[in-house]
Amino acid sequence: MRLFPFFSSLGLLLVMIISNGLDSPEPRLRSMANFPVGVAVSPQRLAQTDYAQIAGSEFSSITAENVMKPQYSWAAEREYDFSAGDSVVAFAENHNQQVHGHTLVWHMMQPKWLRESIDSYDSATLENLLRDYIHSVVKHYRGKVVSWDVVNEAIAAEGDGMRNSVYRQKLGDDYVARCHQYAREADPDVLLFYNDYSVATNPEKLKTILTMVDDFQARGIPIDGVGMQMHIGLDLSLDNFQYALDEIVKRNLKIHLSEVDIRTNPEGTAGMLTEEAAQQQQELMAEIVRLYQQIPEQNKFAITFWGLRDNESWLTQNTGNPQWPLLFDDNFSKKPMYQGFLDGLETGQTKLN
Repeated sequence: MRLFPFFSSLGLLLVMIISNGLDSPEPRLRSMANFPVGVAVSPQRLAQTDYAQIAGSEFSSITAENVMKPQYSWAAEREYDFSAGDSVVAFAENHNQQVHGHTLVWHMMQPKWLRESIDSYDSATLENLLRDYIHSVVKHYRGKVVSWDVVNEAIAAEGDGMRNSVYRQKLGDDYVARCHQYAREADPDVLLFYNDYSVATNPEKLKTILTMVDDFQARGIPIDGVGMQMHIGLDLSLDNFQYALDEIVKRNLKIHLSEVDIRTNPEGTAGMLTEEAAQQQQELMAEIVRLYQQIPEQNKFAITFWGLRDNESWLTQNTGNPQWPLLFDDNFSKKPMYQGFLDGLETGQTKLN
């Protein structure tokens, strides 16, 4: 019988066995994988009983989808509000889960006061504010958050250089490196990630990220891993995905599949998730997990899904159409994609053996 880590006593285990008859408990993702399996959450959803039960029992890692971003925690120049993020950490502590911090620096979701004043700051003033913010946030969560996306999406969408964000304009190309240094000053033990999208689908962006990583490693800039967001469609090239994994592993970095969702309705013409699309989604999920399973143990950080159930995915709002991209449907029922994850664990492990 498999003992799940979120049971704190033999009594709870016996209650579960009695309530489910003589059969073994149904496998959970967190107990089947040999690496953390995560989900992006919000405090409002964690307050819902069904949502909290699944988020707490299925997953061993959680990420705050939004409330640890500056918009929610940076109240004024040197004033901070950690209450929403603290509630996510408390949930994780109660369910024996690790917390991945997302994100310290991003050109989007800045607090209103910063958006309105940033143009008036000279580079030294903005640098000092940013350093103090990073120090304050990382120190607040020291010992509670195991890892941070230090800077999010600093590479241009086309992948051919740095994004011309206000941070780059004010602070120069090397601001990403300095942000990593500030985070390390605040917590010598926390893992530091650079996080971006299209890492597995845009070879030019991957090349630019790897060039930045190589520069960091040559100069001793702290970086422990790369977050591959994995907002993908059914047309993902597995060859490109494998190449990205291989190149990051060569640099002895951890890999976080950090924001996984698989779109099934790119044209917006489907009114429901068809059986064919669900099968394709299942098969692709299995291949992604199989390939991830086969990288060296020390390079696996986690696979994190960007939401729990389909109707709560950011993609519906972003694309204007349902995409059915996640493991659970609107009614909290497991989809074929869930089985695909388990299939990938099995085939990947068989290959390793």
